Amino acid sequence: MQPLRKIVICPNPIRDAGFELTNAIRDLLSTRGAEVSVVPLFDVYTGQNAVSEITSALADAELMVCLGGDGTILHTSKYAAAAGVPILGVNLGTLGFIADLERDGWKDIAKVLSGDYIIDERMMLTVSVVRSGKTIVSNTGLNEAAITNGAGTRSVWLTLFSDGLKICRFSGNGVVIATPTGSTGYSMSAGGPVVEPAAASMVVTPVCAHALMDKAFVLSKDRRVIVEVYDGCPAQLSVDGDPAIALERGDSVQIIRSDLITRLVHVSERSFFEVVGRKLNLAI
Repeated sequence: MQPLRKIVICPNPIRDAGFELTNAIRDLLSTRGAEVSVVPLFDVYTGQNAVSEITSALADAELMVCLGGDGTILHTSKYAAAAGVPILGVNLGTLGFIADLERDGWKDIAKVLSGDYIIDERMMLTVSVVRSGKTIVSNTGLNEAAITNGAGTRSVWLTLFSDGLKICRFSGNGVVIATPTGSTGYSMSAGGPVVEPAAASMVVTPVCAHALMDKAFVLSKDRRVIVEVYDGCPAQLSVDGDPAIALERGDSVQIIRSDLITRLVHVSERSFFEVVGRKLNLAI
């Protein structure tokens, strides 16, 4: 692969307190001839997101090194995807399915300077809320769209469609529509399958559904999934953990494959199955 030398480091300042690891990575790459800039994900005191700074830094970057948990990568993925910049993640969180490296393997980042890496392309979702025939909000996510009853204990009633064809109607805590990347997140916790990234599909997983509607559906990546809210308690939509959007009765949430893709850089030799086995303590 072509060497990557214009690098943006995007740390989560809570995960990397004092930017100790950030500074170590910057020094390692800089001493080997890379052009390195550091843009923290957000201000640790105000909580303000550094969206404009990240977007500006990515304009002529060749790689983003993301330090934090999976949530950090999810938050930055839409900006990196829009700029066409690949991401190399270093896991400073808990499970960390998306990040390629763990904290103790951070020095392997230097492999990108010699072209010793591969790129894994991951599909993303475009999620839109339609109310009274008008799209009121749209978002992009790498992991999932979750339509839930929020923190309440009452059920929400939902109807699911695929390309206009009704799949089912059920009540419960909600539904998760996930990419293969997101299949190891909320969807898996709700009983959905683990899907390898190369499958490029959408996983529709009901959450705590009543009656017999408790099975996940694996759909083609090219389907248009629609979730209609028709009764029950107030529902809400969250895309990749972004702030929730309140949904009203009659709203529909439309999910399609995005034109954007997230490109993940791998410098380790771990396979997807090794990562899943290690994180979930499977005997493989």
